[in-house]
Parts: sequence; C-alpha cells; structure tokens
Amino acid sequence: MSFSKSVFLLFVGSFIMLSCSSDIEPIDPALQPGGGNSGGDGSGGGVSTGDYWPMAQNNSWIFSQNGVPQAPMLITNTEQINSRTYYAYENFVGVSLGGSNFTGTVHSRKANGNYYVRNQVTIPGTGGNPTITVSPLEILVLKDFLEVNQTWTQELTQTTTITGTPPINTPVSIVGKILEKNASLTIGTTTYTNIIKVELVQSTQGVVNTNYYWFAKDIGLVKYQMILQGSNLVYELQSYNLN
Repeated sequence: MSFSKSVFLLFVGSFIMLSCSSDIEPIDPALQPGGGNSGGDGSGGGVSTGDYWPMAQNNSWIFSQNGVPQAPMLITNTEQINSRTYYAYENFVGVSLGGSNFTGTVHSRKANGNYYVRNQVTIPGTGGNPTITVSPLEILVLKDFLEVNQTWTQELTQTTTITGTPPINTPVSIVGKILEKNASLTIGTTTYTNIIKVELVQSTQGVVNTNYYWFAKDIGLVKYQMILQGSNLVYELQSYNLN
C-alpha cells in the first residue's frame, strides 16, 4: 500500500516530497521547517541591505505554476517559538499545508539580514499505517548583505519518528549562494527590480535537491524553482498585497 505523492513546499522556498510505502523513506529536509534540533544555522548575520521578504499579518502573495494560479500564500499570525517571533502561513507558495496525507506548518523570520523558513510535517496513521512525524528544521534561505558568489552552509539533523519505533536521525547539508544582486526579472508584463537570486543546494543521504529563489526588495519572493530527481517545478508571482 502506498500514499499518493504530495508536494509540500517549504519556502525556504524548499519543497517537501512526501512519499510513504512499505519502505518508509525520510522526508526531504530541504522542504522541512527549521527548529531546535537543527545544527549550525549559518548565522553571523550582517547589517540588512533592505526588506526582501516583508513579514506582517495578512500579507499575501499569489503564485502560478505553469500559468495556473495557486491559493494565496497568506501570513495568518505571529507565534513565539524559542523566544523568537515567527510568522505563520496558510499555504506556502500556493501549496496547501494540510490534507488527508499530511499536515504541515511553515513559519518564517528575519534576523538582521538573515531570512529563515521553519517547517514541520506530520503524516497521520490511517489504514493500519503508523503515524510519522518529522521534527522542525530551520533553513537559512537568504543573507541579503552578501555579495555575488559569496556562500553560507548549514549542517542540520532531520529526526523522523514512526509510531512504535526509535527515532531516525538523518544529516542534512545545505549550501547557499548569492547568484545575482540588483538584478531585474520580468514575469508576464511585470518587471521586478532590485532582485537577489539565491541558489540553495541540499544534500540528504546522497539525494541532491537544488532550489532557486528570486527575492525582490520590498515585495518578497517573486519566483521559486525546485529541481529534484527529475522534477522541475517553477512558481511565479502573479499578484501580492502588503500591509
């Protein structure tokens, strides 16, 4: 028996590919939320050069995938986690965070010029299958003060717990790189300026997941691309509303 494959986008622009079968595979951490069990966080933030991800309650962004509009990525509220303020989302880059196969949470925060995405996933036990929970991971998706070709790294641990079995700890390695700054990007008839393009490469047990993010100053994410095991998903901003 197997669950249908689902894509759970963790912005960090990361995606979580959920796939359960008789052999349960770890969930792709690049798509995971961040949390207290993470390793080095690639911190050492410098002075921010602007706001490349405006975070406020009721801010929303609507993306399309292959021209099809998705549900709004909406900031619903703020939450205190480990004495830090996080922003909680309803949908993430148009991907629902709940369903019959899994439930997830996505939070973001900014500290100086560092931008983080924190994700967590639970796969409920149904039809005789065990409940699976994946501990939060907090991924550093942007350092807005770095120059082109500068990089950062994170060494994290994803902990997967399956009912009735010991936890499974999986190392996750992430390398971020600034590919462009002060760039422009045209989507449809709209040209966005003051763009920072980021490459985020995540390696987990030999599986490599490459993510690209385009952040526009004072707007936020305007384009996201994920390349993983033959899949190439592209999301582009169609409209937004900021408070």
